[in-house]
Amino acid sequence: MKKHYRNAVVWLAAFAALGGLFTLHCGAQTNEATTIAVLNFENNSVVDREKLDPLKKGLADMLITEMSKINGLKVVERQQIQSVVDELNLSESDMVDKNTSQKMGRLLGAKVLLFGGFSNLFGDKLRIDARIVSTETGVTLKAEEETGDLDEFLSLLNALVRDIAKDLEVKLSSIDEDRLGSAENGKFNGYVTYAEAVNMEDAARKLAKGGKQDDALAMYENARATYQKAFGESNGYQPAKQKADEMAQIIAEMKKK
Repeated sequence: MKKHYRNAVVWLAAFAALGGLFTLHCGAQTNEATTIAVLNFENNSVVDREKLDPLKKGLADMLITEMSKINGLKVVERQQIQSVVDELNLSESDMVDKNTSQKMGRLLGAKVLLFGGFSNLFGDKLRIDARIVSTETGVTLKAEEETGDLDEFLSLLNALVRDIAKDLEVKLSSIDEDRLGSAENGKFNGYVTYAEAVNMEDAARKLAKGGKQDDALAMYENARATYQKAFGESNGYQPAKQKADEMAQIIAEMKKK
């Protein structure tokens, strides 16, 4: 009788241990961050269409910055995306093609892609549309839209990021909430200036890669000055200041060579 009792205890302990391992394994799967790549947005503006063209890349950059604050999301860096675009020599129309976008997603190791467009409407209103697409099937999983005043730009981005997290079933922790915070809106023109600087930075990097160091240095200087300008115009958009500091560091390193 004692022998059977001891055997039962051993088996119960073994099952408990296996159960614990199973729970840990499932927990690891559940807590695994979803990898998402944000592609350039389309400019569907009715008003100031040419002026807002830099936002095609700049809006994606700013969304990446905000989404990276969420632990449950693993956001592909924009420079990594740009490298793939340059390597494959893709045009804007190529990037919205279903087969091309799926290929990009696989190369970037992304589970989902985020496409989008923006429209500057009459009455100083901005509309941002986004859709989440599976890289495996090419099927649109969710679509979101935010509309507001131009000078509520950061609030629109903040709301969109929260929508995307919810669509991907990523629950925001208290740390995530603190990082996202509440948007402190600045002047819309400041964010357009930031987007211009993003394009200058990419142009500088491309020139450097092509061996045109003097031209690259001049373009990095322009990018730094434009990021600084964006920081002032936007009433203190911190990523603009951080980018200006990054450009200054790159410039200093280039001048040493």
